[in-house]
Amino acid sequence: MSSEDAGMAALDARLRRAMHGLDARAGFEARVRARIAAAAPVSADLRAQFEERREAVRRRLRREAWANGISIAGIGIAAAALVWRFAPEIGRAAAGVPIPADPVVIAAVTLAALAFGLWPVLRTLPGFRIG
Repeated sequence: MSSEDAGMAALDARLRRAMHGLDARAGFEARVRARIAAAAPVSADLRAQFEERREAVRRRLRREAWANGISIAGIGIAAAALVWRFAPEIGRAAAGVPIPADPVVIAAVTLAALAFGLWPVLRTLPGFRIG
Protein backbone atom coordinates (compact mmCIF):
# COMPACT_ATOMS: atom_id res chain seq x y z
CA MET A 1 0.00 0.00 0.00
CA SER A 2 1.46 3.32 -1.04
CA SER A 3 1.47 6.44 1.12
CA GLU A 4 -0.98 8.07 -1.28
CA ASP A 5 -3.46 5.21 -0.80
CA ALA A 6 -3.06 5.46 2.98
CA GLY A 7 -3.74 9.20 2.84
CA MET A 8 -6.87 8.64 0.75
CA ALA A 9 -8.08 5.96 3.15
CA ALA A 10 -7.60 8.32 6.10
CA LEU A 11 -9.45 11.07 4.24
CA ASP A 12 -12.30 8.68 3.44
CA ALA A 13 -12.52 7.68 7.10
CA ARG A 14 -12.63 11.31 8.26
CA LEU A 15 -15.28 12.21 5.67
CA ARG A 16 -17.45 9.23 6.70
CA ARG A 17 -17.23 10.33 10.34
CA ALA A 18 -18.06 13.94 9.43
CA MET A 19 -20.97 13.07 7.14
CA HIS A 20 -22.35 10.23 9.29
CA GLY A 21 -25.54 12.04 10.36
CA LEU A 22 -26.17 13.79 7.02
CA ASP A 23 -29.73 13.41 5.74
CA ALA A 24 -29.51 13.00 1.97
CA ARG A 25 -32.67 10.99 1.42
CA ALA A 26 -35.20 11.92 -1.26
CA GLY A 27 -37.34 14.95 -0.37
CA PHE A 28 -34.53 16.79 1.43
CA GLU A 29 -35.48 20.19 -0.05
CA ALA A 30 -39.14 19.73 0.88
CA ARG A 31 -38.17 18.96 4.48
CA VAL A 32 -35.96 22.06 4.63
CA ARG A 33 -38.78 24.24 3.26
CA ALA A 34 -41.16 22.80 5.87
CA ARG A 35 -38.70 23.60 8.66
CA ILE A 36 -38.28 27.15 7.36
CA ALA A 37 -42.06 27.59 7.12
CA ALA A 38 -42.42 26.37 10.70
CA ALA A 39 -39.87 28.96 11.82
CA ALA A 40 -41.55 31.81 9.88
CA PRO A 41 -43.95 32.88 12.67
CA VAL A 42 -40.94 33.40 14.92
CA SER A 43 -39.33 35.68 12.35
CA ALA A 44 -42.61 37.60 11.93
CA ASP A 45 -42.69 38.07 15.71
CA LEU A 46 -39.08 39.26 15.67
CA ARG A 47 -39.93 41.66 12.85
CA ALA A 48 -42.84 43.07 14.88
CA GLN A 49 -40.59 43.49 17.93
CA PHE A 50 -37.99 45.24 15.79
CA GLU A 51 -40.59 47.65 14.41
CA GLU A 52 -41.91 48.39 17.92
CA ARG A 53 -38.40 49.15 19.18
CA ARG A 54 -37.67 51.26 16.12
CA GLU A 55 -40.84 53.29 16.72
CA ALA A 56 -39.97 53.72 20.42
CA VAL A 57 -36.48 54.97 19.51
CA ARG A 58 -37.99 57.35 16.94
CA ARG A 59 -40.38 58.78 19.55
CA ARG A 60 -37.54 59.15 22.09
CA LEU A 61 -35.33 60.94 19.57
CA ARG A 62 -38.18 63.27 18.63
CA ARG A 63 -38.76 64.09 22.33
CA GLU A 64 -35.06 64.75 22.82
CA ALA A 65 -34.98 66.97 19.74
CA TRP A 66 -37.89 69.03 21.06
CA ALA A 67 -36.29 69.26 24.51
CA ASN A 68 -33.00 70.39 22.96
CA GLY A 69 -34.79 72.98 20.83
CA ILE A 70 -36.70 74.33 23.83
CA SER A 71 -33.48 74.44 25.87
CA ILE A 72 -31.66 76.33 23.15
CA ALA A 73 -34.58 78.74 22.76
CA GLY A 74 -34.61 79.33 26.54
CA ILE A 75 -30.88 80.02 26.58
CA GLY A 76 -31.29 82.41 23.66
CA ILE A 77 -34.15 84.24 25.37
CA ALA A 78 -32.13 84.51 28.59
CA ALA A 79 -29.14 85.87 26.65
CA ALA A 80 -31.37 88.40 24.86
CA ALA A 81 -32.87 89.48 28.21
CA LEU A 82 -29.38 89.96 29.64
CA VAL A 83 -28.32 92.02 26.65
CA TRP A 84 -31.53 94.07 26.87
CA ARG A 85 -31.08 94.63 30.60
CA PHE A 86 -27.43 95.63 30.33
CA ALA A 87 -27.61 97.40 26.96
CA PRO A 88 -26.35 100.76 28.30
CA GLU A 89 -23.35 99.11 29.96
CA ILE A 90 -22.61 97.10 26.82
CA GLY A 91 -22.82 100.25 24.72
CA ARG A 92 -20.40 102.11 26.99
CA ALA A 93 -18.01 99.15 27.01
CA ALA A 94 -18.16 99.00 23.20
CA ALA A 95 -17.41 102.73 23.05
CA GLY A 96 -14.35 102.22 25.22
CA VAL A 97 -15.70 103.94 28.31
CA PRO A 98 -14.54 102.06 31.41
CA ILE A 99 -17.40 100.78 33.52
CA PRO A 100 -17.23 99.80 37.16
CA ALA A 101 -17.15 96.07 37.85
CA ASP A 102 -20.70 95.02 38.72
CA PRO A 103 -20.86 91.57 40.38
CA VAL A 104 -24.17 90.76 38.66
CA VAL A 105 -22.72 91.47 35.22
CA ILE A 106 -19.59 89.46 35.95
CA ALA A 107 -21.68 86.53 37.21
CA ALA A 108 -24.02 86.66 34.21
CA VAL A 109 -21.18 86.78 31.69
CA THR A 110 -19.33 84.00 33.49
CA LEU A 111 -22.38 81.74 33.60
CA ALA A 112 -23.18 82.42 29.94
CA ALA A 113 -19.61 81.63 28.91
CA LEU A 114 -19.59 78.44 30.99
CA ALA A 115 -22.92 77.27 29.56
CA PHE A 116 -21.78 78.01 26.02
CA GLY A 117 -18.44 76.29 26.48
CA LEU A 118 -19.64 73.25 28.42
CA TRP A 119 -22.77 72.49 26.41
CA PRO A 120 -20.99 70.21 23.87
CA VAL A 121 -19.17 68.41 26.68
CA LEU A 122 -22.33 67.91 28.72
CA ARG A 123 -24.20 66.53 25.68
CA THR A 124 -21.70 63.65 25.44
CA LEU A 125 -22.35 62.47 29.02
CA PRO A 126 -24.56 59.37 29.06
CA GLY A 127 -26.85 60.51 31.90
CA PHE A 128 -27.26 64.13 30.76
CA ARG A 129 -30.84 64.91 29.80
CA ILE A 130 -32.85 68.08 29.67
CA GLY A 131 -36.60 67.89 29.55
